Amino acid sequence: METKNNPFLWLEFMDSPAFCVKDGLVVAVNTEAGRHMIQAGTKIEDILGEHKEAYESAGNGCLYLTILAGGIPCAASVIKTEEYDIFTLSNGEAHLQALALAAQQLRLPLSNVMSVTDRLLAHMDTSNPEIAHQVSQINRGLFQLLRIVSNMSDSSIYQETSALRGETVDFTSFFAEIMEKAQTMCTGTGIRLEYQGPRTAVFGYAYSERLERAVYNLISNAIKFSSVNGTVEASLSKIGETLTFAVVNNSPALNAETPFWNRYRREPSIEDSRSGLGLGMALIGGAAAAHGGTVLVDHPTPEQTRVTMTIPVRKAASTDVHSPIIAIGDYAGGRDKGLLEFAEILPSDNYKDIN
Repeated sequence: METKNNPFLWLEFMDSPAFCVKDGLVVAVNTEAGRHMIQAGTKIEDILGEHKEAYESAGNGCLYLTILAGGIPCAASVIKTEEYDIFTLSNGEAHLQALALAAQQLRLPLSNVMSVTDRLLAHMDTSNPEIAHQVSQINRGLFQLLRIVSNMSDSSIYQETSALRGETVDFTSFFAEIMEKAQTMCTGTGIRLEYQGPRTAVFGYAYSERLERAVYNLISNAIKFSSVNGTVEASLSKIGETLTFAVVNNSPALNAETPFWNRYRREPSIEDSRSGLGLGMALIGGAAAAHGGTVLVDHPTPEQTRVTMTIPVRKAASTDVHSPIIAIGDYAGGRDKGLLEFAEILPSDNYKDIN
């Protein structure tokens, strides 16, 4: 009876701040959202800020963006249904920080193991095919571990957007160089990677390492969830003062209800073995937010999954605070970032000659 009188009672069973929007108004909030100063009757345009257009143009899918909760920027994901748009605010900082602390304990011993392994494997007789294969398997396994530890360590840091070091880049060249390398590496995966980008330079302010890492993760995820002998299509376009980077693959298994942004908080379960902690998506969302952009996961056709990241082209960054405290070093530890980010999808033979 209580449920009939309150059709939004289910919101209280969500452990994250959440609220529903209909016809441009917040119609229901749970207790956690109320603590973020979000109230029923609020116009959604008042808390969307610069992402109003992205929200209005998004169709069916899961949109990641930044809203103003009580005047404070807050990461949120949106799923549009026939009746309501459901907003869920990020509430996983404690989980991410716990993972980061664990990663800090793992990073040093892993670094020591990799350094010693480099020296040992350098003296192996790789002319023997069996030994060469074993060396490549060891190297690939260590790269996989380094990627997991790096993602655990940096995912919480990537949620910070107030103090970063950036630079002016040519986005056309920036994306083209990453995609050229990715295409070369993909030749051994059985998946074809196609890319189209602007023909003229597009200059803007960027946080290069975050953006590079996001692009690698987007491509890696698309390839991992593609069917055998499938094709991944990537494109970069500029509309007005916004860059749009879209990656499309043939993956009908993914859907809008998949918890892309906080999988690291889920309970262990039996599911697709390709699904990890989802920290890559946390890094992608953090990179987009740092640039003032959004990420949309949707389905152009029932047989495809598309992830679209937008990046406003900004000529200056006068509001950014440069702080060496928040700066992230070389997360790859001096190793090839492409081989690191693609460690889950590349055959082990790609790692036989890295020592």
